[in-house]
Amino acid sequence: MSASPAYALRAECRGHEDDVRGVAVMAPDAFATCSRDKTVRVWREAIGDDGYATAAVCVGHASFVTALAFVPANAIPSLPSGGVVSGGRDTSICVWGEPMSGEPVARLEGHSLDVTAVCVLNDGTIVSGAMDKSIKVWSGTNLGTCVKTLADAHGSSVLALVALPDTNGFISGSADKTIKVWNDVETLVSESGEESGAKPSQTLIGHSDTVRGLAIMPGVGFLSASHDCTARLWSRGGETAAIFAGHAALVYSVASIRVGSGSFVVTGSEDNTCKLWNPADGSCVQTLAHPGCVWAVSGGLGDSGNNEGCADVVTCCADGVARVWTRDAVRQDAAAQKRLDDALLAAAEQKAQTALAEQQKKIKTEPPEFLEQPGAADGATAVIREAAGSVAAYAWNAGTRSWERLGEVTGVQGGAHASGTKKHVNGVAYDFVFDVDIAEGAPTLKLPFNVGENPYDAAERFLETNGLDPGYREQVVNFITQNVGEDAFKNATRSDLSADPFTGAGAYVPGTGGTDTTVGGGRTDPFTGAGAYVPSGTSAALAGAAERKRKLFQFVPAKPHQCVVFPTAAFDKMLAKIQSLGASEEELRAFAACASADETSALDPSATAVLTKALADWPVESLFPLLDLCKALCARFDTDAGGAALGAPAAAAMAAACARAASAARVGPNADANALTAARLFANAFQRRSPRSAFSSTAPMVLDGLARNVARNADAKPAARLALATALLNVSAHCSDFSEAPEKDAFVSEEIAAQAASVGAELLMHAMPIDGADADSFAAAEVLFFRGLVALGTFAAKSPGTKASLRDLGVAELAEAVRSHEAFKGGNAVRAAEDVKKALE
Repeated sequence: MSASPAYALRAECRGHEDDVRGVAVMAPDAFATCSRDKTVRVWREAIGDDGYATAAVCVGHASFVTALAFVPANAIPSLPSGGVVSGGRDTSICVWGEPMSGEPVARLEGHSLDVTAVCVLNDGTIVSGAMDKSIKVWSGTNLGTCVKTLADAHGSSVLALVALPDTNGFISGSADKTIKVWNDVETLVSESGEESGAKPSQTLIGHSDTVRGLAIMPGVGFLSASHDCTARLWSRGGETAAIFAGHAALVYSVASIRVGSGSFVVTGSEDNTCKLWNPADGSCVQTLAHPGCVWAVSGGLGDSGNNEGCADVVTCCADGVARVWTRDAVRQDAAAQKRLDDALLAAAEQKAQTALAEQQKKIKTEPPEFLEQPGAADGATAVIREAAGSVAAYAWNAGTRSWERLGEVTGVQGGAHASGTKKHVNGVAYDFVFDVDIAEGAPTLKLPFNVGENPYDAAERFLETNGLDPGYREQVVNFITQNVGEDAFKNATRSDLSADPFTGAGAYVPGTGGTDTTVGGGRTDPFTGAGAYVPSGTSAALAGAAERKRKLFQFVPAKPHQCVVFPTAAFDKMLAKIQSLGASEEELRAFAACASADETSALDPSATAVLTKALADWPVESLFPLLDLCKALCARFDTDAGGAALGAPAAAAMAAACARAASAARVGPNADANALTAARLFANAFQRRSPRSAFSSTAPMVLDGLARNVARNADAKPAARLALATALLNVSAHCSDFSEAPEKDAFVSEEIAAQAASVGAELLMHAMPIDGADADSFAAAEVLFFRGLVALGTFAAKSPGTKASLRDLGVAELAEAVRSHEAFKGGNAVRAAEDVKKALE
């Protein structure tokens, strides 16, 4: 076996409009790919050329296609020439037969969340896995019939499947870090009850993070790829035979290839490389660089099956290109390889220049005229942006009374301050460092701050670094702004200093109004005076805060007191609309009584009983004004004034009506109004315990309906999208931390969290790009993306399984797109995007 495969580029297959997520080799001269552009493409070797051309484009999925499997000829009776099976984010599975064109020959429905893996067994049985933790077995002879559901096949999303070659079984991999072997599907199907708890033949534990990819290694066993940045080779008996460690990021896919009389292992990673490995010793023998993440790899292309086989490798990249690599020097395209190498070099240089520019922006620079005045002390430094455009460091020499040029700044780790020497905390220089005593006898903490810095950033850093309660962020901000002086904020906008990052309308003050209001109460400011913290009744809360160090987030995770709610509606217009929809006199009086009741007085039980009945009886197309009324009434639950009238029955009726409206047909009458008011009611329901409890039971239906009618709807109104993003933010704020011990009375289960996260990812991805929008649209998008990204970051931070799912959905790429978009520059959406990227690490 050759020490180095020496693969080079043979062909670049261009046609997909978004990330290429999966590949299935169909023949020595043909393969299929699937993409986030919602299509499956078939590529065949071009006649008279060493390249590949599109032979078919299969359009049938409503969202991203992320899973693909080959159907051999005659494996499925209705597909004598074979075909492929695809699974997508629209929760469906499509079966495509030759010729690969037109509508799918069958559509398999049944999963409740994204289908993330598919495989085809020896007898034509189709197996699918999804983010709903289930594995479904589908009949190959009666397409569309599910013959078995393993409802909780894994403890988290099922992300990988591969058929066993010698039995009618399969292997599954999951975000729960395990691999399970199911040796005989016939035994599974024969067990009574579709939902019966069938057991795997083996459960293998070895990876320390999500198992993302699986492949068969002929004659040895099977391969696995993991988010722990490694791949593994397993024996048939389930023992680890080799570990392939060398990628710098998540490993998404793995495959084996025949080279001569031997085999190699191929992996694809988020580090933008495909690596080839020697299975005998686990060594890397070649690295193939790509312009983006390598989502999928496959071997077998061009392999005729004889011992002289020289199998090509197919890689699927985030840049929308599928690439074919070969060892055959005759078929290598030197010109294409050079173009790729040049593009990679240019991208690396651009990345380095961008990083340098970003670093230089962090430096406090002065104009050349600054050197005309003396320094504050001997050795004082200044960074000058010189006339030629270069940035140089200068030091004041008191002896010669002149500035001496130290040299050009070509790369920096921190800034310099012109007025003199900075103070250092943990090796980083700051303009201000305050001593803060959290309790008598406790060590003094350092609160650092730089001129021009956003005080919210500094407060968050201080709280996170010292493991203190994030709820004190506002008080720390107030302390900073009071003690550093006005000049310290000359490079910060006024919104940086005072804007509530969730509402954009100023820091929260209990009882104030506005477009949105923040739920929760304030705390007594523990920072008094102009110096160190004076211990008070709140010091015990600070001293007793969690000690563990967390990643330095700015807004994640969202807290319950940060929930955003929609304010009271215009009741006169609402009642007029209700009357036009045919409300009875009794109903009008009851609804008016509910709308006009003062918040300090009890609601009339008879009026709320009429409302409860109407919510159940009214046709779905007429629900939206009632939902608007309910949205306002959510604040009346669990209070002394209205508790008796608004109890569990009213909350249940609201939740059921919200689910009906959210799930109504998109083309039906008042569909847009229903979607908008359902999303707003869903958001407001989380401000009180009783509606939170009721809505937790209908959340799956509400989320499913809003996903179809808002998140995936290209024509959804901006107000509806913002309402959904707000609802998801509030859901995330009440989600338990499933990486620890979940709260016993948590309203948001991990399943709901996973579904909400999927809907949020879909919402924001369909809202991009925003190029070409006017200023008002940009401003609206800033709020939408901020709330949505905080929700996604919170779900990722609180649930390891959901974090893995969001990685799979490409949320890291979405966050980077937001972070680098010029329209969001300097805003909270960028900071939220940075939180999301940290949460997904």
